[in-house]
Amino acid sequence: MFSRVFIVRLVRSSFGSKRDKKIFNPTRFYHWADAEDENAVPLVQIKKVIKTAALNYVDGHACITMDCPICAGAKRKDQPKVFINKTTGFFLCDNCRHSGPWSIIEKFLTPRKSGKIVKELAAFKETLPIKQDFKGKWDELKATCQLVTNLTDDEYQNMLQHLGIPPVPKETLSILNCVYSLSTKTLYLPLTDSSSNVAGYKSVTEESEDTTPAAKAGGVIIYKQKGAKTDSNSHAVVVPSVRDLLALISQRAATHIVCLPHELKNLPQQALPIFENYKKLVLWFGNDETSWDTARNFAKKLDEKRCFFVRPTGAQPDPKTAAYLGHDLKSILQNAQPIWHKSITTFQSLRQDVLSDLQNIDRVQGVKWKRYPTLNRILKGHRKGEFTVLTGPTGSGKTTFMSEYSLDLAMQGVNTLWGSFEIRNARLARTMLQQMAGMPLDVNLDLFDTYADEFEKLPIYFMTFHGQQSVKVVMEAVEHATYVHDIAHVIIDNVQFMMGISDEQKHMDRFWKQDAVVAAFRTFATKFNCHVTLVIHPRKERDADDLTTSSIFGGAKASQEADNILIIQDKRLTSVRGKKYLQVAKNRYSGDLGVMMMDFDKASLSYAPKRKSKTDADQVAAASDREDSNAS
Repeated sequence: MFSRVFIVRLVRSSFGSKRDKKIFNPTRFYHWADAEDENAVPLVQIKKVIKTAALNYVDGHACITMDCPICAGAKRKDQPKVFINKTTGFFLCDNCRHSGPWSIIEKFLTPRKSGKIVKELAAFKETLPIKQDFKGKWDELKATCQLVTNLTDDEYQNMLQHLGIPPVPKETLSILNCVYSLSTKTLYLPLTDSSSNVAGYKSVTEESEDTTPAAKAGGVIIYKQKGAKTDSNSHAVVVPSVRDLLALISQRAATHIVCLPHELKNLPQQALPIFENYKKLVLWFGNDETSWDTARNFAKKLDEKRCFFVRPTGAQPDPKTAAYLGHDLKSILQNAQPIWHKSITTFQSLRQDVLSDLQNIDRVQGVKWKRYPTLNRILKGHRKGEFTVLTGPTGSGKTTFMSEYSLDLAMQGVNTLWGSFEIRNARLARTMLQQMAGMPLDVNLDLFDTYADEFEKLPIYFMTFHGQQSVKVVMEAVEHATYVHDIAHVIIDNVQFMMGISDEQKHMDRFWKQDAVVAAFRTFATKFNCHVTLVIHPRKERDADDLTTSSIFGGAKASQEADNILIIQDKRLTSVRGKKYLQVAKNRYSGDLGVMMMDFDKASLSYAPKRKSKTDADQVAAASDREDSNAS
């Protein structure tokens, strides 16, 4: 059922002595990615199989819709429909609740089935993944809360004031079937799928907005004005949060509004069938550092040709802020611009993008590192679509540094995919876990579960490759993971493990092979708007020499294609008092170059500079005062 290549998300790391065996249950260490992570299937192949089975289908925006072959024989007026993702082949039926990769549903589309195969498929249905049903959980939650329509006028006004919700009439809000807990002061709104089944819920408090389930929710919150119809010509506004949704409702700015399940973190392919009935989608994601990049990535899933975007300018902030400032939300929506355009464009089409960048200069510089303020000063931030090369001598700590570098970004919500061909995933995750904890966990085993639970929440995924791999197989896995998990940062450690085994390249020298790998990832970074970091070993040079951009192994393509080149210079190898530092040798974004000292803390496996305590700062200030006094 599964292909040879997996994307694996590490949940627990296995280490400790035998006496700790009771603490660390091996079944908890890894969560293998489910059926949706199987490699993508060409759309041509999907259509060919469906046509061979002589079935009618609708070629939609993101999915192919047809009668569900698993539900065949169901006694219903309307035959249940199955949605097949046009990019991955992942299928989903809201009636029988089955889902999985294309390889499963393909078995049910075989035109001629023997009696033996029919029996096998009947038994096979019992083993198919079942989409989780949240109706029971939602009913239990409703029993402990009150319907918004049943709140008194005072209770309703107190709820709006406490949660900071715009003045929405109670009757209008009741359309969302939401409930409110007077004891916890929490508003709950159900997520529904394409068949109006409850697929989860959102909880809104004064401080936060959370989703259950925490990932891969198969539903959204849909608001439809009374009397409005949903058909193939309907338009909808898509927003990331409940407060944005309520802001639009308060001004009756749109007849159809859709609130995403996981804000801007991820758009699960389980939720894509819900958008099939809309001819036009306006994405209004606000003006934070990720909104524009996220809008383009989500638009690729939803079909770019029907997607429009409210560009983040000073007069067009996020919906809740715009409503608070008294802006006309309908007017802002009318100015939404198409995301997709032909290969040749004009400045008129780019004008709002340029204005958006200038008005949000701090945000477009990228995600800032919290552990490396020096990198923020030089590189300005971590931006999508760029290509970074890291090199350094053998044993200089490239992998250790890159693990902390990527961990810092992942802790700020940057979806990360690691491809470690040289080091086992368990060892890499152990390093990252210790870096997050800031202490040696082998002597603090009582804290393992605490930090492991926090690490488990991070959007970090690991490829299960080890040793030599062909670039074609790796790229297939990377592109698939980027689509399914909305990956924003890919790390490949290291490039040398993708050279030398491809039949197509067996007659090429190593320089040409590496150039082909670099070209593939450069193209991927631009096409998928994803930051790629490649770790490349340097050439063998004299120990006394400093590494330069010319020291990168292979041809000149890596240094030419890279937006950023980071070099670890390790002078400890040639001098007793030598230091180790990271040199930014190329920075295409701003042109700033510089160095960052790398003092390694073995206890936390960290290169982050230590912050001076208040006591140390007071001592430094006192010493400075004494020097000034002596000088006078």
